[in-house]
Amino acid sequence: MPVRMPTHQDLRDAGQRFGFEVNDEEVEGFSTYIREMLPAYRRLDELVAPTIPVKYPRRDFGARPSTEDNRDNGWAWRCSIPGAPDGPLSGKTVGLKDHIRVAGIPMLNSSSVLEGYVPTEDATIVTRLLDAGAEIIGKVVNGSHCFDAIGLSIYPGPQPINPATGRHCPGGSSNGSAVVVANGDADIAMGGDQGGSIRVPAAWCGIVGLKPTFGLVPHTGLAGLDNTVDHTGPMTKTVRDCALALQAVAGADGLDPRQKDVRVKDYTARLEDGVAGLRIGILAQGFGHEQSMPAVDAAVREAAGVLEQAGARLTDVSVPMHVDGNAILWPLLIQGGNETNKQDGWGHGWQGHYALDHVNFTHRAVKARANDLPLGLKLVLLLGEYTYRRYGMHYYAKAQNLTRTLRAAYEQAFTDIDVLLMPTVPFTAPPIPDEELSTYGFLSIFANMIHNTGSFNATGHPALSVPCGTHEGLPVGLQLVGRHFEDDVLLRAAYAYEQS
Repeated sequence: MPVRMPTHQDLRDAGQRFGFEVNDEEVEGFSTYIREMLPAYRRLDELVAPTIPVKYPRRDFGARPSTEDNRDNGWAWRCSIPGAPDGPLSGKTVGLKDHIRVAGIPMLNSSSVLEGYVPTEDATIVTRLLDAGAEIIGKVVNGSHCFDAIGLSIYPGPQPINPATGRHCPGGSSNGSAVVVANGDADIAMGGDQGGSIRVPAAWCGIVGLKPTFGLVPHTGLAGLDNTVDHTGPMTKTVRDCALALQAVAGADGLDPRQKDVRVKDYTARLEDGVAGLRIGILAQGFGHEQSMPAVDAAVREAAGVLEQAGARLTDVSVPMHVDGNAILWPLLIQGGNETNKQDGWGHGWQGHYALDHVNFTHRAVKARANDLPLGLKLVLLLGEYTYRRYGMHYYAKAQNLTRTLRAAYEQAFTDIDVLLMPTVPFTAPPIPDEELSTYGFLSIFANMIHNTGSFNATGHPALSVPCGTHEGLPVGLQLVGRHFEDDVLLRAAYAYEQS
């Protein structure tokens, strides 16, 4: 794509977008100097950028599943990519959320805007799962552009169904990941989490879902919303499989600047050590929310009692700032997401690996198909652009500074406890709507469901959801939160509860 010389009018138009005028003398001077600068861009066109080699050749690129072959509508694409002949995940099947790049396999991110995009590289976690012996058996649907709480905006459809009842929403945005694990189609699914998108569908579908410590698992090759809140992690039927999957994908890859001072542990070594002496704090602000179901709160407190019987030491804990967590997260998602999407889905200013094919495709596609963007992403763009034009980066900058205060509030609690405990979601899964929701009805569900999950995207603490019973046939999730890089402690506590 050779860079053409801007016309004088191009420069004047650019100036107007920034609120200043360019006079005739200035435009001549700018044009002359820009003509001298353009050879640098043209030289870039000649240079070959580094790419991530595809380690495991594709023999079966697969196809979009038929309705008959897509139980509960969880799959976006079916394929078979076998990994190493031996490894800790040998015999395990894996589904990947459709915001994860897999070379040769279409990636839509559940949006018609990306129709026709086929990645040329594998995300780091794809290679690591294959290195561990897993077989990737497909891409799973997700809330469109990762900003759909219940799966109503999925392209090309139909909407995924919660296997627990066949009539309820599976959550979001990693809904397909939860569905294919819950119904037994896959042993492991990888999800993404910017506000609760792994933990919410895990809770509602009755499976295990882990948002690892920020940076523990590389986000290289995944579409994101904001580099400071993007997480990816495993969703599984059992805690042991969750630990095995985390072991496979954790660790720095040298390509993701989110990964600072990463500490990888053996996540299965102490899985069976039990919880004797483990200090668990029941977070007061995690219960009794305006939208909370008393039955959900009761089920989670009962689960805490089970852990106490297993030897854990329970204590009541108060972190008043927990209720402000989402107020801090929202500007990061909205303004951060707006800037990321304006910059072709990858943002700028970070020294990581950029997916050039995705950048280029997105730039063209969004221009051509902007009307097809889903409601969730349109909200991000509208509110993000409004707040930026009206208030600049004030709210984003203030929210980023406040994440340190919020993190410190939780860290203060962790001086006396090892794990925080609360409901994952304050209520059980809602039924699939019989008719199309209004714009407000669609958007409003999201804010209520991340009451207990969003804070930990802002602070980066590891957070895990494990099933802890049902209410009227619908699963309830218990959320455990730990210190940074103590994901192993959460897995040990979850395993003890699971085995009780």
